[in-house]
Amino acid sequence: MKKVLSALLALSMALGLAACGGEPQVNSDVDLSTPASASASASASGEEIEAPAGNPDEHTVEAIQERGVLVVTTEAGYAPFEFLDAEGNVVGLDASLAAQLAKDLGVELDMQNISFNSVVPEVQAGNADMAIAGLTPNEDRKKSVDMSDIYYGGGQCMLVLEENLEKYSTPESLVGETLATQKAALQETLMGEQFPDSEQLLLPTFPQCIAELLAGNCAAVLIDDTSAEQYMKTNEGLAIGQVPVETDPSVNGNSVAVMKGNTDLLDWVNERIAEYQEQGLIQQWFDEAVALADEMGVE
Repeated sequence: MKKVLSALLALSMALGLAACGGEPQVNSDVDLSTPASASASASASGEEIEAPAGNPDEHTVEAIQERGVLVVTTEAGYAPFEFLDAEGNVVGLDASLAAQLAKDLGVELDMQNISFNSVVPEVQAGNADMAIAGLTPNEDRKKSVDMSDIYYGGGQCMLVLEENLEKYSTPESLVGETLATQKAALQETLMGEQFPDSEQLLLPTFPQCIAELLAGNCAAVLIDDTSAEQYMKTNEGLAIGQVPVETDPSVNGNSVAVMKGNTDLLDWVNERIAEYQEQGLIQQWFDEAVALADEMGVE
């Protein structure tokens, strides 16, 4: 594979970081290829990235074990699923899941904290083995990558200022109002489908969306229930709105993304997810992530 271009590294939110618990360790020397230069500029501008397809044979279970490193992309601004601890390590439910997958493979973990817009394209291009970033398995995403079984479910909601609960209590009250969410996330699609007469404010990260809400620059933020509750703990004056956000139960949760056609790795991941759920590990990791986020006051 080709070496990482310095331009892409400059655009990354942070260098690859170890997952929580300290095992497996990050291998900072892992050699990744990069998508076309247009991908880097698209990531910087917040546009959807068109990535060239990689070779699934380089990302099978055997290939990863021979390489000795599991490369996982994420965007660590989505507590309690993935966020940064005091030492700058990626922690949270998804980080714990990635660490356990690497451990079961018998390899080190290289968890790359990058722009959300690049998380899936990096897998598609063959720069990473999988993406674990609170990803919903919607149909648009499945066009470019294969998605695992859902490992953690949850609904969607509107997050509003508590003082505006009654003001924005019906879909009609949101007509012409500005709604914010993270670009390229499931919520962008839901916003367009269910609130077409509202103005869209699409931002790179959810913390930016919350900042705009607190500043009075939008009426509401479309976000998942779990993250909404976390933001309500760390910011006074927020509340879950009365306007419902409808979701398809089949995509109402988080999945692991692997390269299109990589059935070998996908089947292995699905087997591990079933095992972790049966052992109660997924809920344990989630509870630990919530507790840590609360302790740190992480948004």
